[in-house]
Amino acid sequence: MRSTKIIATVGPASRAEHMLQGLVEAGVDTFRINCSYLESHEVLELIQHIRVATPEVGILVDVQGPKLRTGGSHYTFVEGTEIELTPDMFGFDLHEIGIQSGERVLVADGQIELWITAIRGGDITARVLVGGECAPHRGVNFPDTDVKVSALNEKDYGDIAAAKQGGAEWIALSFVRDAAIIEEVRGIVGDEPRIIAKIERRQALMNLEAITRAADGVMAARGDLGAELSFEEVPNMQQRIANLAMIEGKVSICATEMMESMRTNHRPTRAEVADVAGAVREGFSAVMLSAETATGYDPINAVTAMARICDANETHDGAKSYADAHPTESAVGAATAALAKRTGAASIIALTYSGYSSEILSACRPAARIIAATPSPEVARRLRLYWGVTPIVCQRNIDMSVAVDDAFNTAVDEGLVQSNELVVVCASRENIRSAADTIWVHNA
Repeated sequence: MRSTKIIATVGPASRAEHMLQGLVEAGVDTFRINCSYLESHEVLELIQHIRVATPEVGILVDVQGPKLRTGGSHYTFVEGTEIELTPDMFGFDLHEIGIQSGERVLVADGQIELWITAIRGGDITARVLVGGECAPHRGVNFPDTDVKVSALNEKDYGDIAAAKQGGAEWIALSFVRDAAIIEEVRGIVGDEPRIIAKIERRQALMNLEAITRAADGVMAARGDLGAELSFEEVPNMQQRIANLAMIEGKVSICATEMMESMRTNHRPTRAEVADVAGAVREGFSAVMLSAETATGYDPINAVTAMARICDANETHDGAKSYADAHPTESAVGAATAALAKRTGAASIIALTYSGYSSEILSACRPAARIIAATPSPEVARRLRLYWGVTPIVCQRNIDMSVAVDDAFNTAVDEGLVQSNELVVVCASRENIRSAADTIWVHNA
């Protein structure tokens, strides 16, 4: 029983229908669409393609955000020299960024470091602290600057509209600095798709509590985050992101180069195994593959390897942080988890319409598998990203006894429980569409 979920990025190596189906069989719970390489109409087409090939799996649309990249030419930065930063060197106006003297500019994922020495009118000069060769269109970071660029551009709004139209379960927002952009997008899409805030800027870390509360989940996007911070700071910030998400009961995703070597190799390095295992032990809801499945030579093998690492490194001792921080909201969920532990039940069946009860159970991190029985395929797809939740789709009878039997029998048919197995049931007796208010032991 694997509780940590796996997200795989769809790309040229994995978009064929048989490949998508093979990835799901290997362990993928949610597919990611990277909007950086697609037009908005292509985003919608890819959503529809994935939905036809694998209708039971969730989709996360990762919105690109502003492009802070160098221009279209190759540059050589010589360490120790002082240079003028010209408009053609960057694909954007440095003045509009809000940069000040004494601040750093990191180029090519932090491999090149510049220090702004003077700003006089339209002229900006910088000293090259760490030099190197810079290919066209490489990423640029401003770790010391309160960047003024809007988090969304015209293409992003088009991609968000495509995600909404296509029925994607999740949207990941780039360049999040505070909770305001989350509220703006929620005003556009409503309750669905759910919103993941990518934590990749120093400003986001300064506002992490508010961002986590406002979003439905957070992603430790370690590529840009690793350029914004000193490399030795990243592990502590990664753990902080996971801890806060657990306290707030939100989905958390660990991303970027988790098994990068498997783009070309048939097995991960020992360091990559330790990285994935560390994320699992830190309590992340999900781990993510990017280029490994988008352009790698064996995407299915990469997913299989990641699933093996997750299986071998999960602990099910129950994380109490959410229950301690939210005793009222978690009361029924925490009691359900405790009853399952006391009775030795290996599974909890949660009868749910909206998925809320199962989300609360997931936040309580029980040792038992959470089987979320819902009549909604849309809810089932969304719940696949929640830690420890296995969704099943079955009709919800208004008679509670019949509803429980239907859910139990569906779980048996799908091989999730045995026909004579004891399970704990969590549901609402007062109103079948309200939050769970009752728990009991069911033994067929």
